Amino acid sequence: MIGSDNILIKSGTVFESSSGKEIVSDILIQNGIIRAIEKNINVEGISKDLVVLNCQNYFVFPGFVDMHVHLREPGNEEEEDIGSGSRAAVRGGITSIACMPNTNPPVDREYLVNYILSKSRLIDFKIYPVAAMSKNLEGKKMTEIGLLKEAGAIAFSDDGKCIQDSKLMYEIMKYASHFDLPLILHEEDYSFSNYGLAHEGYYSAKLGLDGISPFAEELMISRDIMLAKMAGAKIHITHVSSKGSITLIKRAKEAGIKITCDVTPHHLYFNDSFLESYDTNLKVNPPIRSEEDRKALVSAISEGIIDAIASDHAPHFEAEKNTTFKDAANGTIGLETLFKASYTKLVREEKIKLSKLVALLTTGPAKILNIKAPAIKVGNKADIAIIDLEKNKKIKKEDFCSKSKNSAFIGQNLYSEVVYTINNGRLEFINKSC
Repeated sequence: MIGSDNILIKSGTVFESSSGKEIVSDILIQNGIIRAIEKNINVEGISKDLVVLNCQNYFVFPGFVDMHVHLREPGNEEEEDIGSGSRAAVRGGITSIACMPNTNPPVDREYLVNYILSKSRLIDFKIYPVAAMSKNLEGKKMTEIGLLKEAGAIAFSDDGKCIQDSKLMYEIMKYASHFDLPLILHEEDYSFSNYGLAHEGYYSAKLGLDGISPFAEELMISRDIMLAKMAGAKIHITHVSSKGSITLIKRAKEAGIKITCDVTPHHLYFNDSFLESYDTNLKVNPPIRSEEDRKALVSAISEGIIDAIASDHAPHFEAEKNTTFKDAANGTIGLETLFKASYTKLVREEKIKLSKLVALLTTGPAKILNIKAPAIKVGNKADIAIIDLEKNKKIKKEDFCSKSKNSAFIGQNLYSEVVYTINNGRLEFINKSC
């Protein structure tokens, strides 16, 4: 069955991206292409090798787009590589990812963009390279933005680091605006975050952890909004974490600035009270913030301020997490929990419409990156995630197929389970537990 490109999806609840409607229907896929979407498709004589997936009681969605993923290749393939990352992605119903440039060496030259694209073609999985804004991610000298775009970079970022030099940032914005490419910005003023371990507030004081003020994020967002206005640049604020940041982004949008933003499932799901466990998988950057901030992020989704949800998938060695909170590395894996954590918190608990969530995982990120959004439509190559929305399961370390297991959601009960994933027209994942 795995690898088949002749598939009949039988009696699934098909989610139509354009309208947000749900219809019970069959979907016929032949040679990887969606040929029909209708009830009771007659497949007699169509194909001897047709794989029939009985999807009654399952939802059929377009494959998801994760616009913020760390694949660690080249350089740290023991933590994750392009192959293992793509397998984790399909396990989470994701069929397109954008990979960040903070590898070793960083993706700051054309041959490294070409390397990622060639590996993605080899495994037939859609990986879109994001190239570095500054050489060697040092924040001192701009990369060759035009050449990197020609090589295939779809956006630029120094994610994991923030350019502190305002003049350099302005020059980068001017160049990026000329090439009409977005800048994905990790916003952090180091003078407010250096030595910090957790959100500055009640719990950081109670737990004896050095605090990180929201000002670390908000000051840089303020700066970059002003610079973007002058340069006419497209800026995307990634992993937004604070109430103040949301206010700044909302005002910038109202003023006509070309600004978008995303939020992670872990910032939507957790608040800093969870740090009482000293679970190092909850040590992330920016930090998990207060309940007031978390609620502001959820409200911003309802109001349409947030444009996408992204995992910020950040694999780490066991030794980098199995240590003290002070010495632990920042980051959590997230490809395999991107949908289920978002669905549990937003749809099941916060009563946000399923159509809103699906847009934040498909058309939203695709529009920001200027790539084609997966859609269940006759004539399209099939990129489809088939999900049991009623499945409820406690997340266990051994369940992950990512090379690294540092998930913030271990021990949490989450709704939904990906049953099948069809990627580039082929059946690539079957969940044998369903």
